Parts: sequence; C-alpha cells; structure tokens
Amino acid sequence: MPTNESHHIDFALWHATRAEDLLVHLGVLGEEQVWSKQKWNDKFGIPAEDVGFGYSINQVKHMPLISLSDLVAYHDAVRTGTVQLIKTSTEDLLDEVCPSERLKRFGTKGGVLAHLVVEITEHLGQIAYIRGMIRGANS
Repeated sequence: MPTNESHHIDFALWHATRAEDLLVHLGVLGEEQVWSKQKWNDKFGIPAEDVGFGYSINQVKHMPLISLSDLVAYHDAVRTGTVQLIKTSTEDLLDEVCPSERLKRFGTKGGVLAHLVVEITEHLGQIAYIRGMIRGANS
C-alpha cells in the first residue's frame, strides 16, 4: 500500500476482475457471474455479493490474503468469457437493454461495456503506478 489510506495491488486486481465479471456476465450476458458460479467467493473467503465498490480502507486492509496464482486463475476464467463475448458480438448487441436491474443505470449493453473499459483502464493504471513505486523507475 503506497500509504495507509490507499489500496494495494491485490485489491486493485481483484476489484477490476470482479467488476469485469459483474459487467460482462450479469450486465451483458444476463447470467450468473463466474465469481459465484465457480465458487471463487468461497475459495477467497469473500461474500458472493462483494465487488469492492465502496470498500472502506479498513475493509481493504483486512481483505483475506489471496494467492497470486488463485487471483490470476480467477482473472483468466473471467477474461475467457469476456473474449468470447467480444468474438461473438454483433453491433446490434450494443443497443440492447441491460438485463440486470442492478446495472440498469448504464441503460444499454453498450453502456455497460463502455464502463468496463473505464474500470479496467483505471485499475490497471493504479497497479502500474503502485508497481512502479515498489520497483523504481528503471526496473
């Protein structure tokens, strides 16, 4: 954690992956998320409904320890669904209404996917910044 009031790389990767899972599987495909379908929530010891949005610094600090291999495996499982969606989607999909009441604020599936790009970009930037602080400029 760069400061006592910021989050760490594990949290940023977990949250970005949870957001991708939620947005793609629930917000576009209208199906159960990989998180609960494959029981990653049980494996990580984090409630099925948690995505990390709105977490307090205390929740971030006390997040269960997750091995890098498990975090990467969950990320890969989610990304597989995302890539499949991209490969099989048509332009018409973007105008379809978001099937999730929880994500209705995005309006259409295209709105959900636009937000996904923001989520991934924001959190990958955070990870790169924290990693740079740890490794230094020339590493």
